Amino acid sequence: MHAACVSTWGHPPKYSIIDLQPPTSSQVRIKIIAAGFHNLVRSRAAGKHYSNAHKKPPHIPGVDGVGTVMETGELVYFNCLTAPTGSFAEEINVEKKNIVPLAAGADPDIIAVLANPAMSSWMALTARADVTPGLKFSVAIVGATGVSGQAAVQISRVMGATEIVAIGRPGAKLGMAKELGATELIALSEKLEETDFVAAADVDVVLDYLWGETAKVALSGIIATRGNKSQRLTWVEIGAVTGDASLVSASLLRQANVAMVGCGPGSWTFPQLGKELPMMLEAIVKNGLKAEYTERRLVDVESWWNEIGGPRVLVKP
Repeated sequence: MHAACVSTWGHPPKYSIIDLQPPTSSQVRIKIIAAGFHNLVRSRAAGKHYSNAHKKPPHIPGVDGVGTVMETGELVYFNCLTAPTGSFAEEINVEKKNIVPLAAGADPDIIAVLANPAMSSWMALTARADVTPGLKFSVAIVGATGVSGQAAVQISRVMGATEIVAIGRPGAKLGMAKELGATELIALSEKLEETDFVAAADVDVVLDYLWGETAKVALSGIIATRGNKSQRLTWVEIGAVTGDASLVSASLLRQANVAMVGCGPGSWTFPQLGKELPMMLEAIVKNGLKAEYTERRLVDVESWWNEIGGPRVLVKP
């Protein structure tokens, strides 16, 4: 079968022919329909993500996707983060415990594009911030203009957030967050320290996709305007678009009730993920969650691999 294959970390994969072993008794063979080119996929293919830091090429990119079980024809979402091969391929063997049947009417392309970015906020809220779907809470999303941030706006709305503050660079994408369910917008100033964070002053949870200097300034701005500093603020670090390190003032953590946690594989367990995935996927389908994407063919992987910016890439075999 054909697959994208990385032979050297950081180099674009090549469209290659590989041998795929027969599935074991605990696996199923899936014919892949679509897979999303997520930030996680790019990071792993560069050899820079902790989830495959001790592995060596060859590496087939792709951490999830949508396809049909070849024995039954059932349409499923699958997670292959721990599988030997990735989803940028024509077929894959996946552990049965890592597949979720999709409801009638599910759009395979939307699921493939949205499941991974939606998973980040869903797991952040449920597994890291202890939010119970349906109970009232308020949230601010730092980095709400990216695919994951826009998914987080929609996931927060679906889970019952009464206040959703979208924080990001000014422009059309920040405005789109309002259409997706944000109740307030905060446009980051060119000089970050000049940004007014008062609209997010009293939120319960912050989902942070940016980190770096942005997190430092946002945390200071939110705490400075917080009405009740003893009210718990759970800050969930999910992404590090603006820097891997953030110099957080010790006094800020002492003068307010702040809990800072990370969200990613390791901070939650795969059994936890397996429990949450069916509910998350049902929510995506039932509530008609949206995402912009552009379609690319697997055979042309070398030509589009280094494209940056624009909508999320959807890979089709």
